Amino acid sequence: MKKRTSKEIFAETLLELSRHIPIDKITVTKLVEESGLSSKTFYNHFQNKSDLMIYIEESEIARLHKKLENSNYRFEDYLKDGGLYYRKIKHFIRNAVNHTSGHEDYGRLRAEAAYQSILTFLLKTNGLERLDKDLTFALRLYVFGLVEMFARHVLDDSPMSDENFVELCEECMPEKLKAYLLKLPIPQMGLAP
Repeated sequence: MKKRTSKEIFAETLLELSRHIPIDKITVTKLVEESGLSSKTFYNHFQNKSDLMIYIEESEIARLHKKLENSNYRFEDYLKDGGLYYRKIKHFIRNAVNHTSGHEDYGRLRAEAAYQSILTFLLKTNGLERLDKDLTFALRLYVFGLVEMFARHVLDDSPMSDENFVELCEECMPEKLKAYLLKLPIPQMGLAP
């Protein structure tokens, strides 16, 4: 059995605490007490609680990105698996969305982290150094909207099936992104001069 890392222990602790305590009431001190680890260990891994909150999602996104590197795993599969993960941590997302604001606003942090992660993945897998400004705008617009709609779909217990939701997410993707994210031939216009 794989030994859990300190980061994983802090993440599990925050997920568990968020079942009963509003996120804005959970302190680093409380996380340290409940995890059985030290504050020094916490700060070796995270700058603050917001970093830990984003780590929870980022670790799953990183796992899904590795799967995307496999030619048999499509963006559609990525969206479906992302939805399953959101459902698994639904209590945490609901708590974080409802009990964070300002510089700790989970919706904003989550969207920015997802954008950076998908941008990095897209650049790496397509052998690009950067995207042109139009493609960058399209990606930011799409990812920020996608993250918000995913949360709404899961948290509002949408009557739409996950399959229909994923289909709509793909249909609504800007055409210029489809070539990159849906593994179509890559147009040369995406590389910034």
